[in-house]
Amino acid sequence: MVDVRILPDILSNKIAAGEVVERPVSVVKELVENALDAGATRIVAEIEKGGRDLIRISDNGSGMSRDNALLALERYATSKIFTDEDLFAIKTFGFRGEALPSMASVSKFTLTTREHDSDVGTRIRINGGKIVDVSDAGAPPGTMMEVARLYYNMPARRKFLKGINTEMGHIADAFSGMALGNPQVGFRLLHNNRLVKAFSSPADMKTRAGEVFGMATLPHLCKVSLTQGEIGVTGYVSDPSLTRSTSRNLRLFVNNRLIGDKGIVAAIFKGYKGRLMKGRYPLGILFITLPYDQVDVNVHPSKLEVRFSDQRQIFGLVVRAVNHALSEAERSQLDIPLPLESPEDPGEAPVDDDLPSPVQTPSGQRKKAAVVDRSLFQWGKTEGEPVKPKVSELESDLPFPEIKPAEELSPTVVSKTEALEPETGEIRQKCRPDPVVVGQILGTYIVLESDSGMVLVDQHAAHERIVYERLTKRSDAYRPPSQTLAVPETLELTYKEADLLERIIPELEAVGMEIEPFGGTAFIVKSVPAIIDDRDVRPLILDIVEKLLESGGDAMDETREWLDECITLMACHTAIRANQVLNRQEMEALIRELGQCESPNHCPHGRPIRIQWERREIEKLFKRIV
Repeated sequence: MVDVRILPDILSNKIAAGEVVERPVSVVKELVENALDAGATRIVAEIEKGGRDLIRISDNGSGMSRDNALLALERYATSKIFTDEDLFAIKTFGFRGEALPSMASVSKFTLTTREHDSDVGTRIRINGGKIVDVSDAGAPPGTMMEVARLYYNMPARRKFLKGINTEMGHIADAFSGMALGNPQVGFRLLHNNRLVKAFSSPADMKTRAGEVFGMATLPHLCKVSLTQGEIGVTGYVSDPSLTRSTSRNLRLFVNNRLIGDKGIVAAIFKGYKGRLMKGRYPLGILFITLPYDQVDVNVHPSKLEVRFSDQRQIFGLVVRAVNHALSEAERSQLDIPLPLESPEDPGEAPVDDDLPSPVQTPSGQRKKAAVVDRSLFQWGKTEGEPVKPKVSELESDLPFPEIKPAEELSPTVVSKTEALEPETGEIRQKCRPDPVVVGQILGTYIVLESDSGMVLVDQHAAHERIVYERLTKRSDAYRPPSQTLAVPETLELTYKEADLLERIIPELEAVGMEIEPFGGTAFIVKSVPAIIDDRDVRPLILDIVEKLLESGGDAMDETREWLDECITLMACHTAIRANQVLNRQEMEALIRELGQCESPNHCPHGRPIRIQWERREIEKLFKRIV
């Protein structure tokens, strides 16, 4: 029988490191949270080779004495909690006392600290969990922690770390998230001695959101603010015109702690009910504040999961807060005055039905209120909104002739005499050699009459196929025409997005899109394929990057399937949309070009483009034949 033994401290710390220090981003998160708990107002993170070689976090917090610094490196030593009651009402980011000894056991660790009222600091060096040196040191007030050669003594674990850019991408995302949650603190992030991100201090919540999401998003952010008893929901969410293809840009905080919670994300979507297209996700930063004893943060070693004492109450409050913020933004944009009468007393009815409804003013005078059809409301220029093509030299690359306003279009319905025999009402038996455009139904489907029956064509799917094949027909001797933008588009990306976009620039150039780095994580778009000249290029590129990140950017160099996904997204963004009125000339042009495609039956996503009913099927439905 094998004897039971107590594990040595070094071995138990290594085991704990497997949970607490999962990868370099875990080290950054734990050390930054310690700095915040110490009251720091400036935090600097210096990273080398994605955290493999060095992670150095410096702060101007309270610092530690020599005795406290040595004690902090012992397992389960903490200054955050002391009693059972403290454990169930945690007010600090850190509380377990496991992070520092775990890091020190799997790296070459250095702690340098000095209290503000002390003349000398303390430096402690540890290799693989063993203290090798404790000495006085000259240092500014605050603390600096260095984690060098992470997992140097666990080569099997080090082997499982991802590439440098992937690990750095995780670090940059987590760092930005903590900066979002603490706008009163200044943050700087450097990688290989190059500045990656700098967040000013102090900043208000909206300014910090612009620094993280990009300043171009600020006009689209709607303020969220709702309180019920001791629970408050604040922050900003994007209006429905600013969306992404993934939910990566929804940042959630509970008592300023960055978390992930599917229930809260679902509540945000419910607040957007009826406002978002399928497959689109908003941007947002949402803070939930509540008494510390009503939330349990001691759920997982990563501290990214929490449990609420009343999940249903939190869910309902988030739904109402988001819905109220969007409704208020709609009213503000439309400049609709709020009626002063209660719903039970709507006031005097207007004398003339054609006049706007009167609204009672505080002075007792009556004024006209704007009458707005809410169904026609749009958030400015929405992504994917149909845009009138410009007349340019590249007319051969335009998908359709110039689109006319709806009021100029003649009706495209077929008269009865054209479809039926005048006396018998029988379906005319005349055969047509080619499909003939009959009209458009539901603003989306084109009706064709062929020699064998009737065909319905999805106009968006059809145009998507046409654009897709134009963009893919490229070779060394042919490149799709590009259109230089009069005003280059500037893009602000996250570190992970910027790294991926920089890698795919040569391939995007092959399909007519010219993009150049513009310093840091910024890029400028100088030209686009002529076929998408009139489309908003910003959401297109962001969608391309986010889709590739979602599918995993590490394998991109091994296959070029991702480029086909990019072209598919370009085609989708460029194609005419559903509920867009087309005249007969435009419908006929679409059908002609579809007939020239190599795969005219399915769009690039695999959806059917057309559905056909044979004459016999139609006559059976009408019981003309059995």
